[in-house]
Amino acid sequence: MKATFFHAPRDIRLADVPDAEPGPGQVLLDVTAVGICGSDLHTYLYGNIGGVAAEQPLTLGHEAGGVVVAVGPGVQLRPGQRVAIDPAVHCGECERCQAGEPHLCLKLEFMGLYPYHGALRERMVYPARSCVPVPNSITDIGAAMLEPLGVALHATRLAEIQIGEDVAVLGCGAIGLLIVRLARLAGARRIFASDNHPWRLNAAAAYGANVLLNAGEVDVAAEVLRLTDKRGVDVAIEAAWAADTTGQCVEMARYGGRVIIVGIPIEDFVTFRASAARRKELLIRPSRRMKHTYPAAIALAESGQVDLDGLASHQYSLEQTPTAFEDAATYCDGIVRAVVLPNHR
Repeated sequence: MKATFFHAPRDIRLADVPDAEPGPGQVLLDVTAVGICGSDLHTYLYGNIGGVAAEQPLTLGHEAGGVVVAVGPGVQLRPGQRVAIDPAVHCGECERCQAGEPHLCLKLEFMGLYPYHGALRERMVYPARSCVPVPNSITDIGAAMLEPLGVALHATRLAEIQIGEDVAVLGCGAIGLLIVRLARLAGARRIFASDNHPWRLNAAAAYGANVLLNAGEVDVAAEVLRLTDKRGVDVAIEAAWAADTTGQCVEMARYGGRVIIVGIPIEDFVTFRASAARRKELLIRPSRRMKHTYPAAIALAESGQVDLDGLASHQYSLEQTPTAFEDAATYCDGIVRAVVLPNHR
């Protein structure tokens, strides 16, 4: 079979690798779709994500869906079944797993994060317990996009958005757009969306934002404060993976407001004015991945309340994976999410 490997910054190569057979508790999957996330771009551009460096050639990709080809002993899934692939394999035994927080597992194995290979390949063996069956009403691309929807759901739940509140979302990539949509479904009054790229702001409007701010043209925090008569927003959500946007969230949040940090900054740190955060007594909370969100994500997608296929603005074959990464990294005009279809012919 064919697989792609990251070797060095901006160096992804296609290679032939041996097929594998599923063991006990495992399934063999044909990978149908893989989204390229901002965290994948960290590795592609800089060779690491959050301080974790790829020390050997690594297959990237953690937003994925597939079809079961074969099953190992003790597996209830069946060949032909379509699944979303949960990229995080938790141990089920550590303190956080036992507390019902598998996303904080102390022994977490994350697909596409060194040393665990990801989904940008034709086939893969994976634990069956981390494969979530999806209905036929959800497309292959939709199955892959359930992962970023789960991330957005977890962040939105942490934000505790109430009906009638004002919300700001900084960064309108796929996860930012999904947060915008979920804020609209939660009953937000005004949703302020900011991004550097006009086409992403247009997408934010389609997903439910009603105040669009081009971060390349205006001081976003100052503009939000102006438009809210200096009150600020109830919730400010950082989804832009930039070091300075958390500081903007702190400036635009109201007194007693909430700031949720979703993006992973390249610099591995964020900055904000301590005096502003203290005087406002802000709740500042980072969000990590997702927590028990696949059932709700599937229900939202199946009901049509969230458009997952619309995120896949650019689609590529497995052989085109290097181009997909470069297009995503350079913000090729109109790109929202680059999606690779490993078995598409």
